[in-house]
Amino acid sequence: MSEEHESLDSRPDFDENNVWSVKRFTSARNALKFYRVMAFITGTMLLILTVEMIYKYLIAADPSTALNFGGFNLAAAIAICHGWCYVVYLIGCFWLNQQMRWSLGRYLILALAGVVPVMSFILERRIHRQVDAELEAAVVVAPKS
Repeated sequence: MSEEHESLDSRPDFDENNVWSVKRFTSARNALKFYRVMAFITGTMLLILTVEMIYKYLIAADPSTALNFGGFNLAAAIAICHGWCYVVYLIGCFWLNQQMRWSLGRYLILALAGVVPVMSFILERRIHRQVDAELEAAVVVAPKS
């Protein structure tokens, strides 16, 4: 009887760095979803902004009146929209970085991906695979009740 009891209490072998609480694990999953959505939105807005600037400064005859429709300045609207999307993207990057307990350097790389055209799409795929692998290897423990 003591041998059976002893085998039930023995802990499996695992890396202590892979121990996650249920709350942190769930938050990391949610942070990844939010990051992916914001990376796509921010990357799309950055591509639109890039096309707008190419048109305005390289193709249009007069950059000061290009993309002005009546009293509406489309170029300014695109820039403002990308700016706010980028702010929300930075919040998502910070949330993911905190849950994964990555370094400040990783956060800066994530942040730069929002201002380099196409980079957010490339980095999003890489980060998604990496986070999924880390969460798959995680040992999730529930608090004692």
